[in-house]
Order: sequence, then C-alpha cells, then structure tokens
Amino acid sequence: MKPAIIASKGVKVALLCTGAFIGIVPAAYGQTSPEPTVATPSDEAAQAAADDATPAPEAASNDIVVTGSRIGRSGFTTPTPVTVLSADQLNKAAPSTIADSLRTLPALTATSGPQRASGTQGGGQSFLNLRNLGAVRTLTLLDGRRFVAASQFGTVDVNLLPAGLIQRVDVVTGGASAAYGSDAVAGVVNFVLDTKFEGLKGEVSTGIADEGDNQELRGTLTGGIALADSRLRLLGSAEYYRNKGILEGERAWARRGSNLINGPAGGPALIAAEDVRAIGSYGGMITTGNGGTAAQNALFRALQFGPGGTVLPYSYGSYSTATQQIGGDGVNTELLQEINRPLERAAFFGRAEYDLTDQWSLFGEASYGWSDTRYSTSTNRHLATNPITIRRDNAFLPAQLRTLLDANPQVTSLTMLRWSIEGGLADVAVDTKTDRYVAGFKGEIGGLKVNGYYQHGRTRQQTDVINNEITPNFTRAVDAVVNPANGQIVCRSTLTNPNDGCAPFNPFGVGSPSAAALAYTRGVSRTDSVFKEDVAAINLSGTLFEGWAGPISFATGGEYRKEQAQLAVDPLSQAGAFLFANPQPWAGKYDVKEGYIETVIPLLKDLPFARELEFNGAVRYTDYSTSGGVTTWKAGLSWTPVSSLRLRATRSRDIRAPNLSELFTSGRTQSATVVDPFKNNVRTSGIFITTTGNAALQPEKADTLTVGAVYQPTFLPGFSISADYYDIKINDAIGSLSAQQGVDQCFAGNQLACGFITRDAAGNISALTAYPINLSTLVTNGVDVELSYRVPFADTTNSLSLRSIISYVGKLATTTPGSPSIDRAGEVGINSNPHWRVNAQADFTRGSFNWFNQLRFIGGGRYDNTKGPQAVSLQHIKPQAYWDMRFAYRFEDLGKGAEMYFNVQNVLNQEPPYAPGDGSIAVATNTQLYDTFGRVYRVGFRFKF
Repeated sequence: MKPAIIASKGVKVALLCTGAFIGIVPAAYGQTSPEPTVATPSDEAAQAAADDATPAPEAASNDIVVTGSRIGRSGFTTPTPVTVLSADQLNKAAPSTIADSLRTLPALTATSGPQRASGTQGGGQSFLNLRNLGAVRTLTLLDGRRFVAASQFGTVDVNLLPAGLIQRVDVVTGGASAAYGSDAVAGVVNFVLDTKFEGLKGEVSTGIADEGDNQELRGTLTGGIALADSRLRLLGSAEYYRNKGILEGERAWARRGSNLINGPAGGPALIAAEDVRAIGSYGGMITTGNGGTAAQNALFRALQFGPGGTVLPYSYGSYSTATQQIGGDGVNTELLQEINRPLERAAFFGRAEYDLTDQWSLFGEASYGWSDTRYSTSTNRHLATNPITIRRDNAFLPAQLRTLLDANPQVTSLTMLRWSIEGGLADVAVDTKTDRYVAGFKGEIGGLKVNGYYQHGRTRQQTDVINNEITPNFTRAVDAVVNPANGQIVCRSTLTNPNDGCAPFNPFGVGSPSAAALAYTRGVSRTDSVFKEDVAAINLSGTLFEGWAGPISFATGGEYRKEQAQLAVDPLSQAGAFLFANPQPWAGKYDVKEGYIETVIPLLKDLPFARELEFNGAVRYTDYSTSGGVTTWKAGLSWTPVSSLRLRATRSRDIRAPNLSELFTSGRTQSATVVDPFKNNVRTSGIFITTTGNAALQPEKADTLTVGAVYQPTFLPGFSISADYYDIKINDAIGSLSAQQGVDQCFAGNQLACGFITRDAAGNISALTAYPINLSTLVTNGVDVELSYRVPFADTTNSLSLRSIISYVGKLATTTPGSPSIDRAGEVGINSNPHWRVNAQADFTRGSFNWFNQLRFIGGGRYDNTKGPQAVSLQHIKPQAYWDMRFAYRFEDLGKGAEMYFNVQNVLNQEPPYAPGDGSIAVATNTQLYDTFGRVYRVGFRFKF
C-alpha cells in the first residue's frame, strides 16, 4: 500500500521546491575519490571507506591490499586508477540494490538488471559492465577472490553478494589480468567485506513509484561476535528483496507504440513514429487467398475475426508496409513486455575465522542465494515469416468466409496472421540457486605473508518458457476438418491416425480455441543448467630487501581453476518443436593453471622534483586446457614530483578467455528484426537466429594504456582532482555478428557474413546462423575526471562534501575483416555509449540531520552512427539529467547509532527520451541507459548495536 507521505500532494510540491533550490548548488560530484587506492590514512577515499567499517586490530591496519595489485604495503599507491565507494556512499546513491548503486557510476551505466529487455536472457540478474565493453570483460571479485558464475556466459550476479557486510567497493578502471587472470580486460570490481565486524546491524526499507507500482521491500541483518579472547570470530549476514515490477504500458511513454517503420519512397528508409503496429490481430486476420487469380486472392485480403468468429474488415491504418502499419487494427507490441520485471531474491553468508597463533589463522566461508522471476516476452505469434495456412475445407470457417470461398472455388487456402493471447502471454520464469564454500589460511613465515584457499561454487538455474507454442502440434491442430464418419470436428491428421491425441484449434476470433486445443498446442520449454567453479590458490608476499629509495616488495603465487557447465533440456526443445527458444543440451569444461609475480620498486625518494618515484610491474603465465598458454603483464610508474601532485601511468597486456557458452553451446534460438538492403531495405520481423559455440576460439588479447595525474593543492585543503586518459585495444575480440550486422556486412561484400544468411526461393531472409569467432579488433579511449572537496566548518558537527565523476568516451570502434571500422562512441539510441556522462553529489550534514543530492547526466548523441538521414529519420537523442535526493536523521543514542531516511529518485519525474528500439517488440527508449520507472520513493531504517 502506498505510504501516506507519498499520497500527499504537499510532499510532492515540497520536493519540487527543493529541486529548485538545489539548482544553485555547485555542480559537485560523485561517489568516488580521485585517489586510486586506500593505501594511506590521509587518502579521502580511505576515510570514506572507513566510515562504516569496524576497526581492525592494530597489527593489520598498516598493510592494505589495493585492488589491482597483490602487494600489501603501507603507503603504496598503485599506478592503475581505482575508484573507491564506501557502503554509506552506495546506500545514499541508490538504497535499493548494490547493482543500482553502481549503475550511477558513469563507467558502469550499462550494467544489466530487471529493467525491460527483449528475449529470455538475464532474468532479473545484475551483471556489471565496465565501459560497456560487455559484462564478460568485467571481472567481479568478492574479497579479491572469484565468485561462481550465475549464467552460462561466466558472469556474476552481484545481487547474490552479502550486501550487509560490504565495507567498500573498489572499481579498477583499467586492465588487471596480470594480477587476477582472465576477464579483467575492462577492469575489476572488487567487493571488500568487513570481516572484523562485531555487533548487530540491519536495515529495512520499502519503496514505491509515483504511479503506485514498482512496490519494493528490502531487509538485511548482519551479526558478528568474537569469542575465545577474540581468537574466534563469527559472522553472519542475510538479505531479502522483493520488487513487484511495473506492468506493460503503465507509463504514458510506454504505450504509444514507438518504433521504426520503412518510410515512403523518396524519404528515409526508416522513419521513427508513434502508434506503429505489427500487421495482424489477436483474433486472426487474412492477408491473401492462394491458388486463385490475383483478383480472387485479393477478395480475402484485410479480413479479421472478432469474438465468435465474426468477420470484420481490417484497417491497415494511415500507412503500412509489408509487416507494419501506423494506426489501424494492428498489434501494439509495446504492450507485451513489463517495464520493470518482478524479482524476488534472498542471500545468506556465514564466515568463521580462528587464530591458531598470533601469526596464523584459518577461515571458512559459506554462502547461499536464490532469485526468482517471471516476466512476459511476447504472444505466440504468426507473422509474415511464419503464417498460418487455412485450407478451404477448414471446419471452423465462419459462415461468411465459407460463402466467399464457395463463390471462388479456385482459391485453395488462405494466409492468416495471428497474435494468440489465449492462455496468456509467453512468459519466462527463471529460478536460480547459488552456493559457494571457501576454506583458507593466512599467516607469516620468515617475515613474509602467506595465504591460500580452496573454493567451490555451484549455480543451479531452471529457465522455463511457459505457454510456448508447440509448432508441429499447432500445425496439425489448426488444420481442422469434419470427420465424415461421425460429423465431429477433428484434426486432419486424426483421420489417418486416430490415436494421435490432436485437439482441433479454432483460430477465428479471440477466445475461440478450446481448452483442449490450448493444452495440446502449448507447452513449457525448459532448460536445467548447472555451473560449477573450483579454485585453489596460494600467495606469498613481503619485502625482498631494503632498496636505495625504500623497501623492494614482491608478491607471487599460483592458482588452479576449473570451470564446468552442463545444460539439459526437455525433449521437445531438443527436437526444435517450440515456437520460441528451443535450447539445445550441451556440456563443457576447461581448467586453468597460472602463476604470477609482481614487484614494487621505489626508484627515487625525497629529492627535488622527486619526492617519490615507484615502479610497479607484474607478469602472469596462464595455461588453458582449451587453447594453451598465454602471458600477461603490466608495467606502471607513480611519480610524485611535489607533495601536491602525483603522476601515474600503466601499460598492460590483458586477456579474456572464451567462456563455456562461447566454446560449447550447441544451439540457442532467438528472433530478430532485420532491414534487408538487398531487398530495398524492407524491414522484416520474426526471423529466427540460431547461435552455436566454437571450440576453436582463442583468448582475446588487449593492450591497455592509462596515463593520469592526481592534484591535491596545499592552498585548498580538502580538495583533490584526478584525470586519467585510457586507451584499450582488443585484438581477436570474440563475438558473433548480430542479425543486422551480418546482413549489412554481407551487403558490403563480406563473404564470411554472407555465409550466415539463409534465404528462401524468393530471396527473402528465412533464417540466420551465428557462432562466436575471434572476429574483430575493438578500440576504445577516453578520459575520466574525478573531483572532490570537503568544505571546512568551524563546527565539526557540520560537514559538506562535494564530489563528481566526469567520463568522456572518445572512441569505441570495432573493425571486422572485410568491412570498414564502425565507431559507436556517441551512440545512445541502439547502444549505450554517450560521449559524456556525469555523476555529481553534494552531501551535507548538520548535527544529526543529513541531506544528500545526486545529479546523473547522460549526454545526447546519435541514434545510430552507421545510418545517416537517408537511412533513418531519427538522428539525434537529446541529453538527459536526473536528480536524486535523500533526507536522513541519525539517532545517536539508539545503540551504536540508528538512522531513518527518505529517498527520492528522479525527483522531477523525468520521462526517458524518445529512442525506439529497432526490434520486433517495440521499446520506446534505451532501457539500459535511461530511467524508466519515473519518480520512486523509499523509506528506510538502519540500526547498529
């Protein structure tokens, strides 16, 4: 039920007035620190990360292992940029989920979640995606260790991590394969746990959208205790989350039928329009007769069927093409998918650590999480690419239609299009369960630190496509005739095979099919997936000797990892019998053996223009059972010429090995919409594309360069700014051509792409095939700028922190052999690559009161960089900005502190910009990039004892 404060118009007015006030606040920013590490107590990032942390023992407080390096040494600052976010900052930015909080970072805007998307992949899961290079190129770690995948693509669902125990999140925006191995091409996101926490803390919150939907409930509870003179430490954490989602068409912008359609001759090939509908109807409509003369066949065109089979004229609207129309009686496909998918999940985590001596300890961890979602994708649809054939002796023919056929005996059959809604839409249900266990040790020997662990993780996932048409059964059922022996309506197949179980399907009018027909023609396509990960690792680090400018440190270690996947499917899917999905069974595994060494060498210290100069280098050798050995490395310099300025640069070679799906998938089918330049740019929906694996894939190789500076002027205490340029070039990038890319590149003369296309006798595309190959070169570059300023107050109970992150993407280009390079930077329509993204924050505290404001800015850009005004009418998408706000009051005398907060996201209730997706199911905007919920309110309470 919507809280009273939400229903109050006065509160809404007050929020808008507050919005006017924030306009005079400086455009401050962010949730990160320009310092890349938490290596020294003076770093503001370290201070922010420590705000919610439990103090560690004195002996452990001096050595902090910085994400991106294996070296743990006081004062070491890695030359690779690292953004640090404390748990408190995450909660203020977006109190819903960790993934939502991280999506506010410009580098992670493209992170997936339950927001609307086509297809059956990613049921409510959140996979981090740095720089929009793909979630498979972002390595997600928990306390520096890998976490078992929650998908066949090897990606980690961050919703399963113990949110109540997270102390900080380190985001490495540069290659880190030399430190962590495969997948760290775009960077690393490391969730650091507060393993020293003692006491009890928790949080409960509820939320709702301004429209009264998107109802949300979240609760966390975390406890820690030290026993046996603090030698035994026990930790436990639990989280529950439920969101009821947003139904189809529940926002004005999401029911207008926004889509692309082939334009009239003489204008753009595609025009962006509203009220675009797919030709067809829920009760069936006839497009043509067959077998007669052209005039006779045309007599049956544009007949549709109302309730009870009533024959009605079909309106093609104000404008139509072969598959689409504007207005009229077509189907508004925008009303077939939820705006936000419902999601329910829970996660549990336990940890025990015992100090055997002052230097040696053992630890163990166990975690379990589950998520459950069900959402709609489409109806069982028969389009121009897979129409229904109605024979002239069909037993269900309405009388008016039968009379017309009797008058035209040469017409042998009719072609029908139908979007069937009987029995409900075709839904996808995804049930995921993940468990993970870690046992390890750490200690010190001869002044060197040593640690090791073994980890086993398993994810079990059941994916059902429900109410899915069984195509062979439907073909038999829709061919209904009168049994001459008894006058009953039966399937034609039953005349020759009386025991085939076929139940005749009446396609004329909504509600006409019988329950028996629906039961016979619908089924559940099921995939049961199991993903396993086993890791064993040992690491040794410390000081080799005292050098001329400071201690020369090192870290070395070895790791063994085994990845396994097995997918089982139902017999009908295996036979390709369903209208949607038809996954195929497959199994695969590989193992990895690797070793690394890293060093930090101080080169100069306390000299003019060289207060400090350090070299950080690492080399890792990795041997894959599938593709052999590969070497990765990094070399970096950190130079502090004066106390207020630090310069940094890193050059690295990084890799990404093909994941299990890319290697071993035996077949996965999805539908696609394609504009065919060979056929005068005709736009066709419902073409099926089948993707398979490729066991011959080799690892991707990336060369990464980052160069930057951190400036903290002495004349302005509390202020710091950093700027970093990055350049990443990925060779042998693994990928499959999308349906449109394959057709476009074939048209450009790429014969490899032409081999993926199947055409019928008339030259129309009938099917597409894709499989991953080491296809292309991917290059991206840009600049990240971070600023922070802590305003000084004489009264220490007052504070104001201003922070910002500005991200500029200059290039994101892919080059495929045989085709010109395509630069997607600045593309915000069909992709999520704006040139500019900004996150700005102002965090003000006065006594027990806190007021937090956040501005999220997404720059404007091109709809599709590859299509000029003659190709598509929509060229530019306007910029977008969102304002979020949070009020909180802290109760200092309640336990160790408690807090009540009220959060409003998208205070001004901004609608997403018009940017229709180019697909068979209309989507009015880029759901990956823009806010689609509208204004959302959350009320929460946090406590600690």
